[in-house]
Amino acid sequence: MKIQSIALLTFLSIVLASVQVRAQSEAHGNELSVTLHGAKATFKNKVLRVTTGKVERTWEWSGSGFKTLSFKNTRSGKEWCTEKSPYDSDWNLPTKIENASPARLIAVEGITTDDEKFTTEHILVRALVRYDSGIELNYLVRVYPNAPGIWTALEVRAINGFSPEGIPEDLAMYKSYGSNQPIKIARNEFIPVNFSQPNQRRYWGIYNNPGNRVNTDDMVKERIVKGYPIFQDEQNTWANGLVVQAEDEGLILVKESNKTVNKYGHQTGSFYCTPTGVEVTGWGLKPKEITSEFKRTWATWSILYSGGSDASELAFKRFDRIRYPINIERDMHILIDTWGSDWQNGEDDKIYGRQNSEFSVIEKEIKSAADLGIDIVRIDDGWQEGGTKSKKSWHPNTNVGYDANWKKTKKLSKKYKVGIGLWAAIRYITPEELIKNQEQLNVATWKFDFDKLEDHDAFADRIKGIREFIKKTDYSTQTSWCPEYDDQRYGWYSPAREVGPMYFQNIQNNLPSHLAYVPYITLRHHWMMAKYYNMNDLQAHWQNTSRTNPKYSDAHLHSQSYAAMSAFMAAPSCFMLTQLLKPEERDELRDVIGLYKEHRKGIWENYVFPIGEEPNNASWTGFQIADPEKKEGYLMIFREIGNKDPQGKIALKFLNGKKVSLTDLEKPKAGTSDEMKVENGNLILTIPEPAGYRFIKYETD
Repeated sequence: MKIQSIALLTFLSIVLASVQVRAQSEAHGNELSVTLHGAKATFKNKVLRVTTGKVERTWEWSGSGFKTLSFKNTRSGKEWCTEKSPYDSDWNLPTKIENASPARLIAVEGITTDDEKFTTEHILVRALVRYDSGIELNYLVRVYPNAPGIWTALEVRAINGFSPEGIPEDLAMYKSYGSNQPIKIARNEFIPVNFSQPNQRRYWGIYNNPGNRVNTDDMVKERIVKGYPIFQDEQNTWANGLVVQAEDEGLILVKESNKTVNKYGHQTGSFYCTPTGVEVTGWGLKPKEITSEFKRTWATWSILYSGGSDASELAFKRFDRIRYPINIERDMHILIDTWGSDWQNGEDDKIYGRQNSEFSVIEKEIKSAADLGIDIVRIDDGWQEGGTKSKKSWHPNTNVGYDANWKKTKKLSKKYKVGIGLWAAIRYITPEELIKNQEQLNVATWKFDFDKLEDHDAFADRIKGIREFIKKTDYSTQTSWCPEYDDQRYGWYSPAREVGPMYFQNIQNNLPSHLAYVPYITLRHHWMMAKYYNMNDLQAHWQNTSRTNPKYSDAHLHSQSYAAMSAFMAAPSCFMLTQLLKPEERDELRDVIGLYKEHRKGIWENYVFPIGEEPNNASWTGFQIADPEKKEGYLMIFREIGNKDPQGKIALKFLNGKKVSLTDLEKPKAGTSDEMKVENGNLILTIPEPAGYRFIKYETD
């Protein structure tokens, strides 16, 4: 971390400095100029200006805070702030930081940092502001080089004179002529957008509790509002993100919080589209949680794009990956999780679960995974001595075949070149036990379950603790956060993703029946998630089709390779024991895994987009793995089992007007019955049989 420019002292010195030094800083003012790989941040004459190379944003110090003057797409020239802001500060805290509340700008600092390797290198601007109401805050701006957007947040603490009384605690309503109207809580972002011009607003959110949505409900909610002008505040309490689109230009705002559609989270607030602009509320700090310690509020992403809905998805995914970068060497793998194979020996009323984690099973599974080309065997609940939610028992259970220090397991891992993952109940395993198991076994990935994060400090402490753990491992392992069940946990865009991917869904082969693997439903969930998520940061599942109970599913009518391909656009995670596969199924799966691994680096370095129809068991559907800045990409196309037409036509993204050559990766010498071509940006192809797929690489001129 290198300090580029600061007014009189380093930031920490300023915080601890005498009144005399503070007065000098205020009297003489700060000037700032920091550059990094084409990004730049400057502060002079009360104007803060930052540019990533793709977008530029400008604020003015008003005496009450920083107010946005301009937000421009520098590539297209589109200016989003054509009206003057009605606020003297982009943030507020009702009753304590009101419009025109006097404030002192103590210091402005600019540094380059990668936040201890947990994000991409960027310029961090930090402005220290003090209010007479007893609030001190840091306004934080991250400027990522070549990013399509800006990251902003606050750090807040109480100083002498602060009282939490009178501050609205969270979402509430007041009565107005018999109508319920929202009471706004603390604002953390405002952009003065002119909503009198033609526009539409698209709100989206992802649900919590994916396990209980497997065979019942969608994972994504969208709402499009087309009316304009806006005369009254348009509030949305459930969305993770908002897209404002005017013709082909767009503004995206994302809450970096633990909000989900069905779980509001901890003071995650709302989006408001108003007559004067867009407001984002919800600090993540209830009034009594504001203490003498600086605490981070939920951050906001503000992203600009040009080019319509496809460009919107791309800009969002680009920024998401910049904020949460992937470590290819550590994160790119196929794993099996031992829990999900129940329908064994003809017994359809028994859940094996923990028995699948006994050493005799794991020994076979490591050998099986090595034969198939699977990278990691993750041992789920049952390896530890004690119950699922026990304490002080997180060491290998010698009663189920393990030795006390993992030596046998580690020896097998080394011999067969298969990594080992572990499951743990995060509220019960201690930091010391995490480290001990990590040192003994060199765990490649952890799956953390049964979390419950009910307030600001619980969430912040969880992330802080796991960051410390990751650093102690020298960044050699990752976590996989489990959002299953209805407890409030992480959200989908929160800082939990700094330390590893999200785990998606428990997909069983028998019991409980509501988790039974149904190929089109799993495909539909992956397809829907791909619109608003970078899929290589999602552990997505498939199951053993022939061992899925036909009472609950048509999986047995699908091939093993079809099921595997339905997860290969993400971080593939088969929730099953591969040792139960039939010999001919092993041959089939070994071939498709080997083919995928030849191309997966290219897949991981691109972005995944859903194409075709939403899967419904009778559609032409699939995924396009693409980056318009590259001349090659991939297609995974599925003809579902109920589809009666052997020929399909699917619109592709970013390829209209380009010459495209196609290669079928499984059938490089495809005959006329398997022909395919691209015309006017549309893929036209044949899949002769239903429940079939094609894995295609394309190149452009």
